[in-house]
Amino acid sequence: MRLTMMNLSKVLLLTSAVVLGGCSFHTVEPASKGKILTTSGYQPEVLEPGKYTLWGRDDMVILDTSSKVYNESQIEVKLKDKLTLFVDVKFSGRISSNPSVVNTIFNDIVAGPDRLVAFDEVYSVYGRMIIRNKTREIISEYDVDDVHANYKRISQQLSDAVLESFKSTPIELSQVMIGNINYPDVINASIEANEERRLAIEKEEAQAAIDMTKKTNELVLAQKDYEIEITRAKAVRDANKIIGEGITEDLLALRALEVQSEMAKNNSAVFMPYEAMTSIGAQNRIYSTKND
Repeated sequence: MRLTMMNLSKVLLLTSAVVLGGCSFHTVEPASKGKILTTSGYQPEVLEPGKYTLWGRDDMVILDTSSKVYNESQIEVKLKDKLTLFVDVKFSGRISSNPSVVNTIFNDIVAGPDRLVAFDEVYSVYGRMIIRNKTREIISEYDVDDVHANYKRISQQLSDAVLESFKSTPIELSQVMIGNINYPDVINASIEANEERRLAIEKEEAQAAIDMTKKTNELVLAQKDYEIEITRAKAVRDANKIIGEGITEDLLALRALEVQSEMAKNNSAVFMPYEAMTSIGAQNRIYSTKND
């Protein structure tokens, strides 16, 4: 009986070892989906994040549904004026978590040895050509100068077109925008020359405005100086006019008498009217008085 129990224990241990040796444990990480791949294909269920036990030769395949920031670089665009430039397009995106979309991706894309279907793999199948074709379609309608002048407008047009086109794909996009634009050397030189001309014109216009302000101020000051001089001249003219109107012959005669009266008070002085200065007799009288 005792031997039988020992044998039974060994059998159970051996069975457990066989069972445990035939299973494995896998984790579906957050922001991902999983599917169990059996020898006859995928099981129908889409597995949410969590821990799972796989039996026998079953394997777990993971689909990365996390959000990514992606840059599609160096898209060659032939412009309306036949010049060529290269454009980068940046966007945020992720694989849709809708079960039907997930099943479609698992059926369309074969996972590699790492048993992971990454965003890059899905994007290369469903999205890359849309991004590149829409970029060429939108920007090719512009001349090179228009691209430089309408950057914001073109970014919005491209974003609207790409987002609309991606609605029919398993990829959900947001924040589509134009990144770097690499112009040909001749275009860069032309843009720099145009910018230099614009700055030179602005500088000249600013200097002209300064000079015009100075001239305007000089004119205002000159007008004020002129008005001051005219006012002074009018004041002198009016004063002289008033004085002139007040001087009469009677006033002059009176003033002459007042002067003569003052001069007569001086005993040592010889007084005679000014008109008598031309008289020879008066002159002899003056000289004879001095000699006496």
